[in-house]
Amino acid sequence: MMILLRGTVHYRGKNFVIVEQGGMGHRIVLPEDAVRDFDGEVVFYVHEAIRESEREFFGFRTIGDLEMFWKLIGISGVGPRVGQKIIYSGSGDEIRMKIMSGDLVFLTSIPGIGNKTAQKIILELKGALAEEPAAVNYDQDAFEALLGLGYTKKQAQEALVETEAENTDDRIRQALKYLAK
Repeated sequence: MMILLRGTVHYRGKNFVIVEQGGMGHRIVLPEDAVRDFDGEVVFYVHEAIRESEREFFGFRTIGDLEMFWKLIGISGVGPRVGQKIIYSGSGDEIRMKIMSGDLVFLTSIPGIGNKTAQKIILELKGALAEEPAAVNYDQDAFEALLGLGYTKKQAQEALVETEAENTDDRIRQALKYLAK
């Protein structure tokens, strides 16, 4: 199963981009209004959906977005397209706060989500999101770099909390020194 795709946007369609990687083109499904945000070199975290007649890759900017997506599609009535629309409707922290606060207006404003589905999302995720550690304000690029080096989410979060650097490269160096102790 593919989870990370790094390559060059070769074509942008209505609700997808084709990313060329190593001479192969991969069709990455995106919400229609998000397609224009991707051009040139890109990195996608992907969810592979295999159905009887097709295979699709749903693309996300961060691993956190992909993990939230997985929680959403685990809810009855929330499919991959609707889950992806929720993820692209704001930042990860915004979406999390809207769900935890029970914001039905926010969820029902997303195409494909009715009142019943919005209530189900809030009911099923509110408790699960509250149990997760609070999001730490840190550099997402540094966090993803540490994950890419094999550290766990918890280790990366702890290390980045201890850094005081002003740019990503220095944060990564300080975090690696912290993790080496």
